[in-house]
Amino acid sequence: MKAMAWSSLAGGALFSLLAACSASSSGSSPVGNGATGSGASSSTGGTQPNLGGFVGSGSTVGLGGLDGGGGGNGVPMCMPGEIDFVAKVPTVLLLVDRSGTMFTLQGTAQTTPWDVLRDGVLPVVQELNNDVRFGLMAVTGESGQCPLLDEVVPADQNYEAVAAKYKSLMRPTKGESPGMRGLERAYEILSADPTPGDKYLLFVTDGEQDYCGDGNALCPTDSVVYWLQKLKAQNVTTMIFGLPSGASGPDQARYEAVLQGFANAGAGQPVAPVSQNPAQPTTPEMAALDTYNQCFYGNDPNTVGWNAEFLAAAKVDDAATVGIDESKTLGNYALAGGTAKVFKPDPNDQAALKEEFSKVLAGVKSCTFDLPGDIKVDLDRLDAAGVQVQGVAVPLDLTGMNGWHMPTATQIELVGSACENWRMPQNTKIEWGFPCGIIVPR
Repeated sequence: MKAMAWSSLAGGALFSLLAACSASSSGSSPVGNGATGSGASSSTGGTQPNLGGFVGSGSTVGLGGLDGGGGGNGVPMCMPGEIDFVAKVPTVLLLVDRSGTMFTLQGTAQTTPWDVLRDGVLPVVQELNNDVRFGLMAVTGESGQCPLLDEVVPADQNYEAVAAKYKSLMRPTKGESPGMRGLERAYEILSADPTPGDKYLLFVTDGEQDYCGDGNALCPTDSVVYWLQKLKAQNVTTMIFGLPSGASGPDQARYEAVLQGFANAGAGQPVAPVSQNPAQPTTPEMAALDTYNQCFYGNDPNTVGWNAEFLAAAKVDDAATVGIDESKTLGNYALAGGTAKVFKPDPNDQAALKEEFSKVLAGVKSCTFDLPGDIKVDLDRLDAAGVQVQGVAVPLDLTGMNGWHMPTATQIELVGSACENWRMPQNTKIEWGFPCGIIVPR
């Protein structure tokens, strides 16, 4: 029989630490940290052989069971075979606005938002290459060529493909911002993706969107809200990164309202309709009606694009939204909007930008871990097992509110502040241990 002191997941890679099962807990005494590097070991003493191993990116792991080498009651940690709790790897699609303004030189360093963004994002993607299935889509367009999409479909270990594509993209001729076309394509990709795990979209833009032509700003805004809500209906959460637009006055006020509406739509929160000039008082009902009146009867490029989409969408009114006739808009709106966070990194500060992306992307780490194979856990003995994050015990909470629990015999889930703690960027190591007899055949 084999025994496991602790199994550890660090940086997305799982390492089972196995030893011979001893009849007494004295042979399972705590052991020191395994030395950094593959094949490193440290002596356990007693009847157990040496244990040790390399745990992701030069980290080390302490071996041994709870309470001085056992389960919750000092029981030696062992099981009938190897056990791996495997994280549900999340999928993240980076959707980047490749409009012409992203290539405008800024700041004393005379760098472009595009270059600073790329060089800040890629190292984070590389660091999380084992934890996240990454994909990339850059969206732009020109008159007569709308949209122009460059994409890398999300996949495991995808950093090299994402980096190669990202680095190959140059400044467009003019560079429009048909974000709704990128979101439509993202919807096709992610809704057809059969892989388990949560799905996210990171949408980075430096201005309001369009249908590849200047025109009424309300029309593309409504379309983007529509596609973000469709993605959320497919359990795809979108996070909005709004770079400075360079606008001023009413245009800047509208841009801020647009970003908030996008963030609310992507998070599944209520969206307040955006008015043409947020500085001028108006009611949500009138703002939504303005979208219809200006976009349905207009004839500029944005209204023409919106009209084609609107006629194909065949929207009906949501009776739950009092006062707003949603049969006349693409998006679904409410009298008051939500408070989803809009991320606003400084494109002139690459270090701060990288830190912001690192926090956000680390926050998508899964808090659910599955036990594959033909074994399961005896749920009546969970009080003898344990979970640790960065060497600190996570409390067992059978109510599934705050701590760790097992909703099924083959799945561990961190909930509440335990999940929030695990998702902090600096926390990269999770460990678990189970006593003899707790692992049984399915």
